[in-house]
Amino acid sequence: MYLIRGTEGFDETSLRQGDILAGVPFALMDHGKMRVLGAIAQDYDYAALPSISAKTHEERADEGWVTIQVPARFGLCAVLSNCCDLEPRDGRVQAYTVTLARLRPVSPDTRNDPERFASLTANRDPRDTENPGYIDYFYLEPHALLEGTDWNVHFNQVVTLPTIDIVLLLRKKVLQLDDRTRVKFKIKLAYTLGRINNDEIAAGLENPWQEGVAQAPQPPAPKSQ
Repeated sequence: MYLIRGTEGFDETSLRQGDILAGVPFALMDHGKMRVLGAIAQDYDYAALPSISAKTHEERADEGWVTIQVPARFGLCAVLSNCCDLEPRDGRVQAYTVTLARLRPVSPDTRNDPERFASLTANRDPRDTENPGYIDYFYLEPHALLEGTDWNVHFNQVVTLPTIDIVLLLRKKVLQLDDRTRVKFKIKLAYTLGRINNDEIAAGLENPWQEGVAQAPQPPAPKSQ
């Protein structure tokens, strides 16, 4: 499943889809735990509690940004961005950001159910209409560089980091998926985010570019186990 640094095929110069990075900050964007930093009016006399207004600034010629404080945890993440977007060209990465998905422990309910755990570890083809297995997770086998345990990649828990920090991100890369596993990862990711819903199937929209062409009804999309 994995390639490690220093072995044949491990790319130390660029990030690839499915790469595992350690020490990535994952922010908890919970509205109730979010704090916006503010500024005190210049003419405030400090006679009572001040009236605070949000302090704004500009980023990349875009006004209206604020600085917030939220809980965050440093941990393991997997690269979701496509390899082509992250390949350095003329010494820099063309994409401005890289998207990563958080790694989470396998839940006790799944681990203690032999049938469900076997389905999870199989990383089945989500396009299988009979038995797609878990659609929105990707199972990672135990490895010493992953704290000696196994994990789920949660495709729906994501963080985006700027590629201006590519040198730092490359240092955080601890494992690379082998080619076959990476393609499985790509297909499961694509199906999770882009599968056609049942109402869209019923409306004959499998190919929305074929306007006005009647299409035969298709079977419902499989549900995640």
